[in-house]
Amino acid sequence: MNIDIHLDGAWQPCAEIALQDATNPSRYGPMTLRYEPDYAIRNLHARDLRALGVRSPVDLAVHPFAAWPSFLIDLVPQGAARKRLERASPAGLTDWELLERGAVNPAGNLRVRSSQATASRAHPGFTLEEMIERGDAFVDYAYEIGATVAGATDTQGEAPKFWVAQDMQGRWHPDSGQLGADVHRYALLKFPVPEAGARAVDILRHEAAYQKVARAMGVRVTPKLPEFIDGALLIPRFDRRVGRTGEIRLGVESVYSITGVLDSAREALRHHQVLIELHKCCTDFTEEILEYFRRDILNLALGNRDNHGRNTAVLKDTDGSIRLAPVFDFGPAYLDARAIVRVIRWDAEHASSIDWSEVLANLETRFADVRLKAPNLTQVADALRDFGKQLTALPLTMRECGVDKSIADARWDSVNELIRSLSMVAAP
Repeated sequence: MNIDIHLDGAWQPCAEIALQDATNPSRYGPMTLRYEPDYAIRNLHARDLRALGVRSPVDLAVHPFAAWPSFLIDLVPQGAARKRLERASPAGLTDWELLERGAVNPAGNLRVRSSQATASRAHPGFTLEEMIERGDAFVDYAYEIGATVAGATDTQGEAPKFWVAQDMQGRWHPDSGQLGADVHRYALLKFPVPEAGARAVDILRHEAAYQKVARAMGVRVTPKLPEFIDGALLIPRFDRRVGRTGEIRLGVESVYSITGVLDSAREALRHHQVLIELHKCCTDFTEEILEYFRRDILNLALGNRDNHGRNTAVLKDTDGSIRLAPVFDFGPAYLDARAIVRVIRWDAEHASSIDWSEVLANLETRFADVRLKAPNLTQVADALRDFGKQLTALPLTMRECGVDKSIADARWDSVNELIRSLSMVAAP
């Protein structure tokens, strides 16, 4: 199977993967990976957007893997896109077949060449209203050209999501990645998750409000924020830009990918593990560790329990930098009828509170265990105390950003506990 990479405005042959045991086409089966020699010579040792993943830098070797390299799991369809493929194949699909058929247009700058989608007919596009109504014409055409979101999952539920793009004439199209230069902006169109229950629409509506809160609290967001429109959320894409000669694709890699997790149901992940891997790959870890703490504190304050490793990613930019992508899938998950639980936790995290001083002491130990120099934890402690002071205004900020009063009131106890615990943080 061949993998292409999008660089300098065009797709290029990048690498080849092959099963070593045809009877085991699952993610736990052995495979080999090798970069195309010409590509490897031009980009030798790269670990940024020119590489398949931060754990697979560019080289000339043939790499045997006992199980799949984790970057591939980001490309395998999940959620609604996966279920749609499986319904079309009554005999079922292996992980290998899902990768081959579903990695049409994933986030980031990679694709499986054999899964390239080609629109079978010209289409004039849709109005925003037609797209949001999810009529048969829009949905069928989106699936036909491969504009569903590979790798998208909402916990264990089915979250309908579509890549879309607006052309220069204001018409909207399902985006299979082949619209060319006639694009004004790229977006993700997201609908409520039916399994979330009676509050599904409220949860989605508050993703837009929570993004405003995140911006007000200094967390990294997209320049243009998501918009909630008639029951759907229109989210600007941070991995696509419109350049002078067409589309620019940035690299995206989930936290599960950078930490090597193949199956989150089998492999528990802790915050210190994420931070260690971010230290290894991010351009400016001093900034990224503070960004990471701010996000998790807001998750706790605002009740966003859905913090699994596909809801955080790194963004690899054209200048070679790697940093946390703008925050996404950020909403009041505590309202979800599926009783979502917080997945990634700190070593010092207890049922009712977190000892942030113990968190920092544990980080110092964990970094030493892997022979990495710990970040400046005095600086981190100072930043955490300062952020705790910012939280005193959070209930008012929530209301100013459009959060319902009932939700702002319900979060007060958690906010108050964080203000208290952060005020006492001290570096080891």
